[in-house]
Amino acid sequence: MNPQVDQVPGEGIEPSRAEAHGFLRPARLPIPPSRPNGSSVAARALRAGVAGLFLLVAAGCTGDASSPEASGPTIAYLFDGSPPDAELVTSPALAGLELAAREAGDVEIEPLNIGLRRDEVMASLRTLAADRGVVAAVVGPWTAPPEGAIELLAAGGVPVVTFSWAWGPAPTGEGVWVSFAADRAREAVMLLSVAAGLASEGATLCLAADDQVTSRALLATTGGLGEAAGEPELEFTGVAETERAATPEAVAARVRDSGCPLVVWIGGATGAASVLSSIGDPISLVGTSRIKTDDGLKLAPSGIGTFTVCACQDVSLSTDLRPRRFVHDIQAESGAPPGPFALEAYDAGTLLTRLLEESDGSRRAVARGLDGLTRFTGLVEAYAFESDGSRTPTPATEGIWRAAGSRWLPEPSPSSPPE
Repeated sequence: MNPQVDQVPGEGIEPSRAEAHGFLRPARLPIPPSRPNGSSVAARALRAGVAGLFLLVAAGCTGDASSPEASGPTIAYLFDGSPPDAELVTSPALAGLELAAREAGDVEIEPLNIGLRRDEVMASLRTLAADRGVVAAVVGPWTAPPEGAIELLAAGGVPVVTFSWAWGPAPTGEGVWVSFAADRAREAVMLLSVAAGLASEGATLCLAADDQVTSRALLATTGGLGEAAGEPELEFTGVAETERAATPEAVAARVRDSGCPLVVWIGGATGAASVLSSIGDPISLVGTSRIKTDDGLKLAPSGIGTFTVCACQDVSLSTDLRPRRFVHDIQAESGAPPGPFALEAYDAGTLLTRLLEESDGSRRAVARGLDGLTRFTGLVEAYAFESDGSRTPTPATEGIWRAAGSRWLPEPSPSSPPE
């Protein structure tokens, strides 16, 4: 196996094979607490937010970085709008963040699409860093930084809270960075553990991805961890979706030739649908939280089973008052139940707004509050962080779901993870 991978700037150091072997052995995933439901915030919300940030950029270009309509401090939401599933994947976290801001009353949320040309994105980020009204940046799931973006925000003193493992801390040690996401190796461990538990003993598992930069990076990590562990056996079947990669039909042909009963898919639902439709025979699929959407639910009729793993919580079926109120408020605002990372983004937004309320409301005060953060209690769980800002791995945050009709239903942990 020798998958090609695009480097994700600033994401961190790949684990060694020796570390990988030890990392896989104890991996077990618990029964998730509730049923998720694929959702998305209306596209109108994204367009309105981006339009607001364009006004901010325009003001910066004229020498006035303040917005006359802004009623309080601003938190920027950075997301990658280039993939076909961008809205479904990044909007749930935006909805949770916006709900926390609305509850605070005077905090603005401004989305910024960083999936555009690098020169355009860097110009917008420079304006963002220069505007002292922007007190923090929150990075959406599966969002990779353009080259130099991490360093730019760190040099400007903008604290970063990320829901994407691809957005790491500044290599120079500058700035404040806190991650609510599992790291790349942990994502790979979850995929392999669940896939191995679902497949029959001794079965070969096929490993494939689409051509997004985060998909290629996670593909390389997953393949490396699988090879280091030695079991289950993995068959690399390619990267699908673009002209410079294998076609979905070519990937599907390799899956058929390998006789794999299950595909470990790293990427979005669009690419997965193209591959599954070309395989012909029903086959099971295990994917990341990227397919835990309405589009991902449509994959189920194409295979025996469609599963997703996510280091996130879902409280859609909770009977407790506070989570039920959260679900109601999200649904009232967006028209859909909370999707992946909506709850975590709400908790992060609550943390940021509290830091603003308890200080002079400046960027520097928010950075001070986040720097060295070790614990924080959210709506339903307590978060723990390492000294470098990364999230401490806890099995309680990891869930498995199966596509069933119009719902993602919680699944129990596989009883036999890779040894």
